[in-house]
Parts: sequence; structure tokens; C-alpha cells
Amino acid sequence: MKLLKRLLLLIFIVACGFITIAYSWTFTPQGRLDIAAAVIAKFSELSADPLVLDPERIEILRNQANDQMGAALRLVPVTDAVTISDISIPGPGGAIRLRKYIPTHEGELPAMLWIHGGGFWMGNQLEDWDGRVAAMAADAGVAIFSVDYRLAPEHPWPAAVDDCYAALLWLYDHAKAQGLDANYIAVGGSSAGGNLAAAITLRAREENGPAIVAQLLTVPATDASDTVYESDQLFAEGYVLTSQNIEAMIGAYLPNAADRLEPTASPLLASSHKDLPPALIITAQYDPLRDEGEAYGKKLQAAGVPVEMIRYDGAVHGLMGSFESMRDAHLAHVKFLKAAFSTNE
Repeated sequence: MKLLKRLLLLIFIVACGFITIAYSWTFTPQGRLDIAAAVIAKFSELSADPLVLDPERIEILRNQANDQMGAALRLVPVTDAVTISDISIPGPGGAIRLRKYIPTHEGELPAMLWIHGGGFWMGNQLEDWDGRVAAMAADAGVAIFSVDYRLAPEHPWPAAVDDCYAALLWLYDHAKAQGLDANYIAVGGSSAGGNLAAAITLRAREENGPAIVAQLLTVPATDASDTVYESDQLFAEGYVLTSQNIEAMIGAYLPNAADRLEPTASPLLASSHKDLPPALIITAQYDPLRDEGEAYGKKLQAAGVPVEMIRYDGAVHGLMGSFESMRDAHLAHVKFLKAAFSTNE
């Protein structure tokens, strides 16, 4: 009994010591990190090597990265209020897999094309996203189609844009057969997916494509040029997503530097942002991409586009470890989508 008490006391002392140390990690020159985000950031900094997207090792690197990110994504339980299935559609580079999330409903549903994140080179294990995407589908009452687009470096820009735009066109053309209302289609994505969602929204406007009712951009990358933003400098390292890793991802996705100025690579640099659909733009305080995401929101606002921008303080890229912010962002997604679809009734 004494041995057990001593063991429990030791565990308590160690736990208190770790919490104290972790609490100290939350203090930064720019304010306070959420404690779980601070722990994730610290261990990422200690364990991560600089990202080198070697084409000869890309599958190994991608599988490792997907497993690490998937472990966190799979912590979100999958609601049984949504039916999940896969379909295959034709694409410009071959068949494209779409993962469908259909909530219980009567009549035609609004729809959203969802584009996963992952720096343009990973994140394509769509099953890992089931918890988050299914919750959005169920709570917003929207059919979501997640697109498995081609990845860099094997398929550099504009392959991902072409695939996502092809999926948007297919969704519009096959809306009735899928039980959807073609007048109620939104696009959304996170990080690299936010970039692609903004890109195909611009392309749809330029090519008189489907009328998109809303764009949901979470921690989006919007500028692949060599412009340096304040957040790039403040959070270049030590906050999960590093500036060095961003450069590696851009190099793999956009190996031709001239392409980085194209609107569907850098939506912020489009010559006009008029006549685009309303946007929800979510950013994180400790994210190198923060300022370019918010700059995109300001560009849209200046062009007369309705924009809601939300910055989550204490959070790192992807809101990892910021559980309250993740919950609030989910609620913001749901509220935004419901409002966008009701506006068009």
C-alpha cells in the first residue's frame, strides 16, 4: 500500500511539473498560446526536420505525414447522422475520387465542394477527415463532396486546380441526379484547400462557370509570391508550420517561379476581386499564413464582396490544440453556410 501511495505521489509530482513547464511555453512575445497548442508546437519544434520533398521518397514522406495528421483528425468521432460513400468521376488527369457526406434529409440538399489541406502534397487520406467533414454536413444540413485532387511534386500546379474545378463542374452538372439543388453550391477548404477553393471561385467567375453562393476559407494560403508578411517573420519557426516548410511546399507545387503570380496560384494577386461570392475567412494568431489570409479578406471587401473574418488568438495553423477555437470555428462554418443558403431561397 505504501509503495502504491508513493507511486501515485510520484506521478502527481511529475504531472504537476510537466504542466508547469508546459504553462511556461504558452508565453510568447506576441501574447499567450493555448496550452495544448503550445505543447504541440514545442514537440513539433523538437522533433521535426526541415521538409525536403524529394520526388524519390515522396510516397514514404506522404504516408508518414498522413499518418501523423490522421492520428489527430481521427480523434473527432464520426456522426451516424451522415451517410458516407465514395464515387469516381472523370477528371483532366484521370479518375477523381469524391467522398460524399449526405445528411439525413427530405428533398434536394444544398451542396459544398470541400478541398482538404496538406500543403498541396499530402492530406489525401480523405477517410481521416470524416469526423470533421461529417459534423459540418450534419449540422449545416449540406451535402459535402470532398475531392481527392492530384498532389505535388508529381503533379505541380495547375493539376490540383484543374481537378477541383472539374469536380465543381461535375457537381453542378449532376446536381439533380445526386439529389442536390444546383443553385445552392458553395466551396470550402483548409490551408492549401483554402487556396484551391479561392482559386476555383475566381476561375468560375472568369469562365462563366457555376454560380457559387459562398466560399469558406480556413487558414488559407493566398499568396505564393516572394512577398514577406509580418506573420511570416513573427512565426517563421516554433509554431508548427514553419516558413522553411512553406517554401518547400511552394517549391514542389509551383516549381516555375513565374507561375506563382497567376491568380489561381495566388488568389490575392488577381487583378480583380469583384463579383465573387461572400466569404468566411478564418485565421490563427500564430500562423505564418495569417496575414496573407486576412489580406485576401480585405481585398474582397474593397471589391464589394461581403466578408466575415475571424482570427482565433492563441491558435497555431489549423487551430491544432486550440479546442475551444476549433469548436467555435465549426459553429462559425455552420452558421455561415446556413446563412448563405437561406439568402438564395
